[in-house]
Amino acid sequence: MTDAYHASVPEYIGGHALDIALLVPNEMARFGLRTMLSTISVRHLTEVDSFASLTEQLAHVRFDMLIISCTGHDVDQLHDPLREIASHGVKILFLLENTAQHLVLQAASLPVDGFLIQSELTRHALADALRRINDGELSMPTALARELLSQVRERGSTKTPRPVSLTPREQQVLTLVGDGLSNKQIARRLAISEHGAKRHVANVLAKLNSPNRTLAVVTALKEGLLPAHT
Repeated sequence: MTDAYHASVPEYIGGHALDIALLVPNEMARFGLRTMLSTISVRHLTEVDSFASLTEQLAHVRFDMLIISCTGHDVDQLHDPLREIASHGVKILFLLENTAQHLVLQAASLPVDGFLIQSELTRHALADALRRINDGELSMPTALARELLSQVRERGSTKTPRPVSLTPREQQVLTLVGDGLSNKQIARRLAISEHGAKRHVANVLAKLNSPNRTLAVVTALKEGLLPAHT
């Protein structure tokens, strides 16, 4: 089942309205998101009830972003379908019900571009997350970042870094990615072109075997390539 509608948009993300797919089983959460999105940046919102429906839509409709929650899903079973969705150039915003310890590291390993916590969901938080993801930034709520850092510490903060060969420039880029900077901001900070920043970020993600910035930062923290501090 799919349900699509058009909305007039008073606020734009990245200078244009976004085409968004919504895969959120919880009816109340879905209603809240629908209401918020109608006032933020939606040109075309398509609601789907399964990955199969979304894949069918992608055959003839282009989406800028997918918003998905893990309600009713086993997080470990989401890797392959999310990777398939991302292969179509769709950016993914993942909604976590909470920051329960057993969910955090599992969710952080997913091939997604940002996170929101449902209990902290507001129009401002949603608009900010969409803007960050659209600009190529790492979108992660403070509570989630703190929980990840806490788990990194619990698993051992003196772990010897694995043999990942980063150039000095790539190490700089990794540090800035960890600070949440976008490609454009990294380019300005390092006085290089945005294309150059994008290439360095891609190299860092490849060397860390990470499909996205979130997992790259988590991996770097776990492997001692970034300092675990708040």
